[in-house]
Amino acid sequence: MKNLIIITVLLVIAIINSGCPKPCIEANYSFAATIQISPDDSIIHKGDTLWLNSLFPNRLNDISTGELIDYSNATDIESTLSIAKLINGNIIPQGFVYNFNYVSEIGQIYNATDIPSPQTVQQLRFQQVGDNYQLKIGIIVKDTGVFALGIGNGLSNSRNHSKRCEKASFQFTISGTSQHINYYQTWNPGFILTPDGIAKLYCFKVE
Repeated sequence: MKNLIIITVLLVIAIINSGCPKPCIEANYSFAATIQISPDDSIIHKGDTLWLNSLFPNRLNDISTGELIDYSNATDIESTLSIAKLINGNIIPQGFVYNFNYVSEIGQIYNATDIPSPQTVQQLRFQQVGDNYQLKIGIIVKDTGVFALGIGNGLSNSRNHSKRCEKASFQFTISGTSQHINYYQTWNPGFILTPDGIAKLYCFKVE
């Protein structure tokens, strides 16, 4: 009987050690990166293509600690792109995702229909190329009017070959681009944009 108890205990220990996942030490990072939009003309025409470009290294400084982190092999760095038409008399921008065509050259732009209001936002997925993460997608305009693009913050939940559970947030802002914020201010003069809101907003007119 004593031997049976010992064998049973050892079997339980073996099952626990082999069948249950090890505790996961989760590391949370926060990185900053930029997106450029071209051409950044304030007025474009139907059929023109706006290009969104982003390139940043896979070794990044964590915003909170300043530590240089090797964040290579991430498979799911994603962000969002809101697309709206600014219609005079409306106080809420009208989602206009389905009135554009899209081109994915590096990374991907796609529509997730399982989220609330998919007509207002597209999903952006970045791609690792060498020692960098890149995104190059095109937006082809099919309608006239004044439009606003909004860049969302990004998130990554996993990496290939990582020895730890890791996830990171990405604070994306628009850089090196004339953003034509005056279009938004003219459309809604009573609304005060925050500095962060301005850093993520791009407006243009299509004739």
